[in-house]
Amino acid sequence: MQKQFILFVLLSIIIAIFAITNADIITVRLFFWTFDLSGSLVILISVGLGGLLVFLFGLVNFFKNKRIIWDLQKELKSAKLTIDELTRQKNLSLQQIEDLKAEMSANRDELIRTLQSKIPVQ
Repeated sequence: MQKQFILFVLLSIIIAIFAITNADIITVRLFFWTFDLSGSLVILISVGLGGLLVFLFGLVNFFKNKRIIWDLQKELKSAKLTIDELTRQKNLSLQQIEDLKAEMSANRDELIRTLQSKIPVQ
């Protein structure tokens, strides 16, 4: 930011020197109008209008970028909610797997006891 400010000040000084050294009266034609103006004034008006145009285009770009950021933040929030839901489903599935493993182990133990009681001991 400081570099931009220093560059802005230097360019302003150069433009001011250029405008002062070209202070002769000149004829300016714009469409159907004709004006006799100081060269300094023409230079300063041109620079001012150029700066205004740069500012306006920068403002449009700023709001476009702000809209993109807003959309991306909305998408990020949605993705986080999806991740949370999928994590919850994963944990639920893991718990169901553990419950099924415990049930299988209990069924296996019961089957072994049943088979052992039906086999005659010699």
